[in-house]
Amino acid sequence: MKSTDHQSAMLRFAKAMKPNTMVKALSGAPVIWYWMANDGSSANNIHRLFSQQSWREDGLAGGAVLAAGSLFMLPVLLGVATGYTWRCGARVKRETGKSAVRQWREQIRLGCQLAVPPPWYYIFEFYRDDHRRRASHYLYRSETKSGIYDMLRKRRDCEQTTEALRDKAGFVRRCQAHGLSVVDTLATVSDGVIESFDGSSGLALCDLFFKPAKGAGGRGASRWLYQGDEHYLASNGESVSREDLETHVRALSQDERYVVRRHLRSHPDILDLTPGALSTARVVTCLNEEGQPEVTHAVFRMARSANVVVDNFHAGGIAACIDLASGQLGMASDMGLRADSDWWASHPTTGAAIEGRTLPHWDAVVALALGAHAAFADQVAIGWDIAILADGPCLIEGNKSPDLDIVQRTSGQPAGNSRLGQLLSYHLTDALSH
Repeated sequence: MKSTDHQSAMLRFAKAMKPNTMVKALSGAPVIWYWMANDGSSANNIHRLFSQQSWREDGLAGGAVLAAGSLFMLPVLLGVATGYTWRCGARVKRETGKSAVRQWREQIRLGCQLAVPPPWYYIFEFYRDDHRRRASHYLYRSETKSGIYDMLRKRRDCEQTTEALRDKAGFVRRCQAHGLSVVDTLATVSDGVIESFDGSSGLALCDLFFKPAKGAGGRGASRWLYQGDEHYLASNGESVSREDLETHVRALSQDERYVVRRHLRSHPDILDLTPGALSTARVVTCLNEEGQPEVTHAVFRMARSANVVVDNFHAGGIAACIDLASGQLGMASDMGLRADSDWWASHPTTGAAIEGRTLPHWDAVVALALGAHAAFADQVAIGWDIAILADGPCLIEGNKSPDLDIVQRTSGQPAGNSRLGQLLSYHLTDALSH
C-alpha cells in the first residue's frame, strides 16, 4: 500500500511539472501577487485571484512545484535578464540613453517586486519611465495563457465550444451552421488519408493552405499556389506536382491531423500591406455584465517578409493597433525582442503606408466578430482572426485563449484596467466566488 501511495504521489508531482506550471512558478507571480495589496483596480484583482487560485487548483503537488520554483526565481531572473539585455540593450540605449546596466537593474527590480519576466520589460517598453510606472496594470502571458482563461472555462459548461475553437475543421462546421462567413475548408488529412469535404478524391486544383488541425502560432503552416497543369508553387519557389503534394501532406498527417483550406487573398486596398501572406485583423471580444459580447481590442497583423506564410506576431510578424470606432491603423511594430525592433509608419518591406490607413469593411468586421461570439456564447473571451477580402470579412479561426501581448504592445496601453480587464475581473470574481 505504501508503494502504491508513493507511486501515486510521484505521478501527481510529474503531472504538476507541466511547462505552464513551471513558467508560473519561476516567474514568482503565485507568491508575489498572493500578498499584493488590494488597490481596488481590475488589474490588481485579476493578479490576486490568479495567484490565489493557482495554489488551490494545482493541489499539493502543484503547490510544491510553485513553492520550489519561487526558490529558483532569482537565479533564473538574473540569467534571463542578462540574456535579453545582451540582445536588446544596445538598441534601447540608442533610443533612450539608458545604459545596459541600468536596464538590467530595472528588470531585476520589476521581477522581484511585480513578477514581471524580463522579456516583457522590452515587449511593453518598461525602459520608458511612464510605461514602467504602470507595470502592475498590464496582464502577462503567464497568467492569461493556461491561467485565467482556463479558470473561467472550468466553471462554465463549454466543452463543446472549447473543442470547436481548438479544432479548425470543427470551427468551420460550427460557423457554417450559424451562417457565418468562414474560410473555405476543403479537406482534412489524418493517418495518410485525404478526406475531401465534397467527396472528391485528392487535393483540389486551386490555391491551398495547409495547417495542423490543432496547431497554434502558425506552426506547421504552408502555402501552395496553383499554377495549372496539376502543379503547385511552394513559398520557397519550388514547383510541386499534385501527386507529390498529396504524398507530402499524407506524410505530415502521420504525426498529426491537418486541414486543407483554400488560400485567400486580402482586399485589393490592403494587399500592399503584406509581402505575400494573408493579413488578418485580430479582434478580441468579451462577454459583458449582461452576458452580451463586446469588442474590446483590435489589431491588424502583417507578415514582415516574403519567405513566411503566416502573419502571426510571435512568428516574426508585425502589427498595428486598430481604432475601434473608425478602423484606422496606428504605427506598427514587432514584439520588441530583436536587436533591430522598431516602430514603422510604413511597411518595412513593401513600403506601403500603415499609419493612418483605414481598413475596408470595418463595420462588417466588427459585426462578424460579435456574431461569431454569439455562436460560442458560453466562452467569456475569444480572439478572432478575420481576413478582409474583396467581398467582405471572413473568419479564419477563433482563439480560446487570446494573446494580450499584441494588443498591449501595439496600443502602448495596459489591458488590466481597460474594458477587457474590467470584464475579466468581473467574470473571475463571479466564477471563483461559487
